[in-house]
Amino acid sequence: MKVSIITVCKNSEHTLERAIQSVVHQTYSNIEYIVIDGDSTDNTKKIINRYLHQIAHFVSETDDGVYQAMNKGIRLASGDWIYFVNSDDYLFDNNVIQDLVHFVSTNSDCHFVYGDHEARYTTGDSNIHKPAPPEQMLEEMVSLGECMIQPACFFQAELFRKLGLFDETYNIAADYEWFARLLQDSSLKLCYYPRTLVSYAHGGLSGNIPALFAEVFAIQNSIPLYQQEPWLSKRMQKLQQSFIEKYDLLERTHQLSLKRLHHIEAVEAHVKNLEKQIQTLEAKLTQATANTSFPVVQMQAELDALQSKAEALQARITAMETSKFWQIRTAWFKLKRLLGLPADNE
Repeated sequence: MKVSIITVCKNSEHTLERAIQSVVHQTYSNIEYIVIDGDSTDNTKKIINRYLHQIAHFVSETDDGVYQAMNKGIRLASGDWIYFVNSDDYLFDNNVIQDLVHFVSTNSDCHFVYGDHEARYTTGDSNIHKPAPPEQMLEEMVSLGECMIQPACFFQAELFRKLGLFDETYNIAADYEWFARLLQDSSLKLCYYPRTLVSYAHGGLSGNIPALFAEVFAIQNSIPLYQQEPWLSKRMQKLQQSFIEKYDLLERTHQLSLKRLHHIEAVEAHVKNLEKQIQTLEAKLTQATANTSFPVVQMQAELDALQSKAEALQARITAMETSKFWQIRTAWFKLKRLLGLPADNE
């Protein structure tokens, strides 16, 4: 069984090599590796050139976006199954493709397989995300809940001939639209493989939340199935529930951040008080240099101790202001402004 792996990239010099290495180090041997570059202007092409002997097809030319690049890769692919490894992602371990091939060989009625993924965040944190089972996926697509993601999916190549390629009119959510086509075809079997397949970098194109949701809702509104009852009611219920849950989470986070803010304000007041004490001691120390009867050594020790306290408190303030809670608090204010909700004092 031949597996085609497609990587699309543009100006990805900081992440691409790890993605490539995760492919070329796979234990499964019958892999056709395809790299589509959008005519990068950084060191991306130099990195690719180091691995040309392990790449079956390399194309570097301007394109109209990531989905046009993926479609180029699909047209070049001659494998029985297709996997996409994006330039800022990487296969979770060296046995991913071997295990996927074994899974589809054992479950020969599967047309499409999806699995778990490691989500990596810009904060440096990560966790394993497990999507919903196939029978729940249509509902999860409505609410954007526990959905499958394209980097953790294994596509039977025939699907792209049956359902078509990615719709290039969408810049961010063309995979979502393709999944909608897949899920509406009752002749096709989806299979969930309970294994972590990829380490996925959150952010990128999908990190533009307003643009992402605009495309997703436009897609939902274009799907005939979702315009019928009871799907219209389900869409409304799911969206309302999702709004309630997210608003509740943001509000609780906001209250926690307010407590942090009040603590910061108290610490800042303490720092100002220490600074005044330091200034007073510095003035006394200056006077003491002309009068040997003053306890200069004791005053210097007190001054040093106060300065150490002030520096430690200032470090605490800096740590709190750069914490996740502070970042979430900032995001909360931005969201409230976008929604036109009453603003708090920032």
